[in-house]
Amino acid sequence: MWKIFIDYPDKSRLTLTGKHKDIPLRLAEKYYNEYANTICKAVYQRYPKKDYAAAGLFEKIEQLRREGEE
Repeated sequence: MWKIFIDYPDKSRLTLTGKHKDIPLRLAEKYYNEYANTICKAVYQRYPKKDYAAAGLFEKIEQLRREGEE
């Protein structure tokens, strides 16, 4: 399971939740383009929290792209 937390400059928040083991690249790019490509803070968190550190959504997309090239 994973979640994406997006905080917008006007103090509104959005939380996206998925039941995949890890977010697929296609879905991460879609959510980034639709919800987070403005000036906002987007954090990706995979669960359980004790096993995975939070990361920026853009950094997670870059990681998934690198893993896809290998």
